[in-house]
Amino acid sequence: MKVLAMQGSPKKSGNTAILLKHYLLGLEEIHNDAEIKVINLAEKNIQSCMGCDGCRNSKRKCVIMDDMQEIYPDILGADILILASPIYWWNITAQAKQFIDRLYALNFNNNFKGKKFVLLTTYGDEDPNSGTNIIKNMFNDICDYLGMHFIQYYGVCSGTISVQDNPKTQNDVYQLGKTKIS
Repeated sequence: MKVLAMQGSPKKSGNTAILLKHYLLGLEEIHNDAEIKVINLAEKNIQSCMGCDGCRNSKRKCVIMDDMQEIYPDILGADILILASPIYWWNITAQAKQFIDRLYALNFNNNFKGKKFVLLTTYGDEDPNSGTNIIKNMFNDICDYLGMHFIQYYGVCSGTISVQDNPKTQNDVYQLGKTKIS
C-alpha cells in the first residue's frame, strides 16, 4: 500500500505536522507494508494553476514546470492520499489550495478512481466550527467528482491546547490511523 501525505501547514513542526505524525504512526503500526511519503507543501515551489487547459490540449501534462512535476508520479502511484491542513479563514491553507488546484492536470483517464482520501485539520476556534464543515463538504464533493473514497476525517481545535500538549488528541488520531484500511 502506497500512502502520500501532504502537510499543508507553513509551520514545519506545528500542530498540523504533529497531528499528521501521530496519524501516520498508527497507520504504520497496522499496515506494516505501507510505503509512506510525506511532502511538506510549504517547502515546494508549487505555482498557481493558470486555467490554460494546457494539460487537456497537450500531452496530458501540466505545462507549468515546477515541483508538481516531481509530485505527480507520487499522486498517481498512491493508494491513499492524506491532506493535513490547518484551517485559515474557513479553508485550507494557500499552500494546500495551490496543490489541490494543480490536481486538475491529472483529472482524466480516471486517475483518481478508487483511491482513498484522508483529511486531517487543526483550527483555532472551538467547536462547532463552520470551517471544518466547509472543508469536509468541499472534499466530499471533490472525492465524489474524482471517484475517490473519502474514508476518514479528524479535526481538532488547537487554539486552547496545542496538539503537542494534548495526549488525548494524539491518541485519538493515532487510533484512527490504526484503523484497517482495505
